[in-house]
Amino acid sequence: MKSVAAILAVLAVASVSCSGRHGYDPATCEELSIKIERHDSLTQTDYSAMIDQNEQILRYLIEESERLQDTPDDERYAAFRELLAEPVYRERFSYLFTLGSALYQADELGLLDRSNARAYRRLDEYNARFAAISDRM
Repeated sequence: MKSVAAILAVLAVASVSCSGRHGYDPATCEELSIKIERHDSLTQTDYSAMIDQNEQILRYLIEESERLQDTPDDERYAAFRELLAEPVYRERFSYLFTLGSALYQADELGLLDRSNARAYRRLDEYNARFAAISDRM
């Protein structure tokens, strides 16, 4: 019975590891940001982590911004300004800018492998949604 439980645990970990979606991780973002700022060599694994973190951050920013859409028009601007001032929002937005800029440059220079290039292009949907929401604020 213990071996079955061990196998199930290994499979669960493997499925999370292979999914590419690990959730937002500020430590990962910090580590990647330091590598970018020091101009360290970046691996395809680094680029993959950047794409994943950017996706998680964009999802958060979109959800928080969409939440404000239900705010009455005369209160929406103030509510949006409060959101922008929140430390969590500012942190994630900062990482989005740093990681996103590095990804853009890597894509322009052809440094992303095929898998990462496809994943990077999928971020366009989130970027477009966030831009549209931001324009309405």
